[in-house]
Amino acid sequence: MTGSAKQGARPEPGSGWRVRVILAVIAFVAVWPLIHRAAVAAYDLNPWKLGGWAMYSVVSPPVLVVAFEPRGDGGIPIDRRELPVYAQHSLQQFEMRRHVLGNLHRPDDFAAQVLHARPVLSEVVVMVQRMVLDTKTATMVARTMHYTYNRGGLVEERTVPAAAPGAV
Repeated sequence: MTGSAKQGARPEPGSGWRVRVILAVIAFVAVWPLIHRAAVAAYDLNPWKLGGWAMYSVVSPPVLVVAFEPRGDGGIPIDRRELPVYAQHSLQQFEMRRHVLGNLHRPDDFAAQVLHARPVLSEVVVMVQRMVLDTKTATMVARTMHYTYNRGGLVEERTVPAAAPGAV
């Protein structure tokens, strides 16, 4: 037999798993930017987190969180400095998590702490606002969510429509 004696030889046993793992990693790295972009758009996730590749193309404004005591047509803001330390800590934890996880993280714990600190309240409304880039108008708009809680838990979650650009 001339030539290579290995021409019809079988590959080493167990070497195929390496190829499959390498191909799976390459496929994941190729598809992750698309998945991440869709998740950022759908859930208001922070594009700077979770391995986002477009992190330098967006601003990263802070999250504004205000608790309100509902009254008639509006509400009276609850000064965060007047809340007990445990409620302030809960608020800081929520702000950090919301900054990363966006709409996937609700203010359940913070609302419970506010209601615990204010026994006279039967309800609290937590407003969460974040500035985001509107890709249709290329302007920054406020994305605002209102969460209404009573002593039994979440009553209502709603998105407040953004004002039209230029509206006062």
